[in-house]
Amino acid sequence: MKKILASLVFAGAFAIGNAQVKAPQPSPSATVKQTIGLSEVMVEYSRPSANERKVFGNLVPMNKLWRTGANGSTDITFKNEASFNGIKVPAGKYALYTIPSSSEWEIILYKDTEQWGAPKELKEDLIVARTKVKAEKNPVFVETFSIDFSNLRTDKADLALSWENTRVKVPIVMDSKKEVLESIEKTLSSKEAKGSDYHQAASYYFQEKMDMKKALEYTEKANKLMPDTFYMLKLQSEIEAANGMYKKAITTANKSMELAKKASNADYVKMNSDNIAKWSK
Repeated sequence: MKKILASLVFAGAFAIGNAQVKAPQPSPSATVKQTIGLSEVMVEYSRPSANERKVFGNLVPMNKLWRTGANGSTDITFKNEASFNGIKVPAGKYALYTIPSSSEWEIILYKDTEQWGAPKELKEDLIVARTKVKAEKNPVFVETFSIDFSNLRTDKADLALSWENTRVKVPIVMDSKKEVLESIEKTLSSKEAKGSDYHQAASYYFQEKMDMKKALEYTEKANKLMPDTFYMLKLQSEIEAANGMYKKAITTANKSMELAKKASNADYVKMNSDNIAKWSK
């Protein structure tokens, strides 16, 4: 009986010794993923809060290297080669460090992602990119440090860092044009190419302001394969207008608008109506 009791006491002591206190982290971790073009960019970081403290110039010293968050290094991963504020960066994972000042921030991408906090001294051979961006005043107070992506386009976006009343943005460009054009050529050369494929190709050419004659060829083919599709006809009308064919564009837009009304799609009715008014001047 004593042996049993002793075993139970030992087991209980072992369990207590291995117990861990669970409590919310003051700077919880977060992961942000964004597809830019045909590639993905991911940011992993920890999010400190102001908690009634002055942030820049106090909690975060000015003109000194900052880990850009809390705890370990903030890491950014590029699936493919990227342009980081005009600097070419190979695909890979990098620590994101910053040096804040009142008028601009220095942004640094660093190969060593195993640092806890910011290193005392940066090694030049580990610096992948070093650039400066303007510090903007954010009219909305941001309590918790935030990293997100804004101003998304077909192949670019801004990496935005916000805290307190400060916001900085770093332009990121992923050159996906070559891949897209190869995909268009491969897909449209197939006998199985669908109207939606031609529509996507036309949309890409139109958005990128490339070859409007080619865009017109693709959109006409799309609407031939999938007739009476209001959103596809709207694109065709816009491409016709881009080619200076305003009279035809108005006719196509009217057809798109009538089909949108039947589909109870008020957004496309308004967009077509606005286009018709613009092209009729």
